[in-house]
Amino acid sequence: MSFSKIVKLTGTALTFILLLSFVAVGQQSRFSSKYKNPQAEGLYYVASSDNSDERELVLSSDDKPIPQKANEPDAPTIPGFYLLRSKRIAFEKVEVIGKKVYFKTRAVRGISYEFRGTAGEEIIPKFDDTTPVPFIKGKLIKLKKGKIVKTERIKFGHAVIA
Repeated sequence: MSFSKIVKLTGTALTFILLLSFVAVGQQSRFSSKYKNPQAEGLYYVASSDNSDERELVLSSDDKPIPQKANEPDAPTIPGFYLLRSKRIAFEKVEVIGKKVYFKTRAVRGISYEFRGTAGEEIIPKFDDTTPVPFIKGKLIKLKKGKIVKTERIKFGHAVIA
């Protein structure tokens, strides 16, 4: 093969690789949200029997921070899924339509989370036997590089002032 053909093939290959990289960059997912049930917004804690689960969820229909809780000034206010108070994972997509709730987080070091569930209300007698408290329950999926590594049933209880 002649030197000029090698140069031409190499140039064609490089052009093709560059074109593919621009297409891939253009296809990166962008944040999207759709809320048709603003009552589901706010701060939620994972409901666990011993309160040892530190994960939290902040939903906001306008994708802006929620108001600070007067009785808990350190509580998160920026929308996202929190593994710990200091470790927030931003949403890639959020949908709250009627009672259906869905979110997917951005990947951090290859790890992302996806949730599908429903919103509702319940009476908590130890809190107040007349005021329904919002909750969100469903399936939380942990993904590593797009592959499922853990699935769990989870319930988020709305933060209320006691």
